[in-house]
Amino acid sequence: MKTCICAGTSLDRMLRPAVLTLLRDCPKGLHGYGIEQRLEEFQFCRRSLPDFTGLYRLLKKMEAEGLLRSAKSPSDNGPAKRVYALTVRGKQCLSRWRMSLLNYRDMLDDLLGHMRTTLSEKS
Repeated sequence: MKTCICAGTSLDRMLRPAVLTLLRDCPKGLHGYGIEQRLEEFQFCRRSLPDFTGLYRLLKKMEAEGLLRSAKSPSDNGPAKRVYALTVRGKQCLSRWRMSLLNYRDMLDDLLGHMRTTLSEKS
């Protein structure tokens, strides 16, 4: 059962709103490694860190969708780094994510309430 999705260890879909939130809070943008480091602040990443290779694919995809923009920034320690920032469309997407997540939370609270009732009745 450890690998079953019901274990809740893989919440990759939460990466999109998390990345958008991080970049909203950093108007100058963040490079990929900075995003990796800050993702660890989110509780869903504390239990199981996301696949960071997948994170870079996601950043590229989100940029192609117009949610992010990037530019190369010179680095003192090696090659230039790509810095990602939120676009206007990304801010709109984040706002929609917030509404969707609030709705999901309400649905989850309802489902958990039913589970609690059902499970206590069967005990």
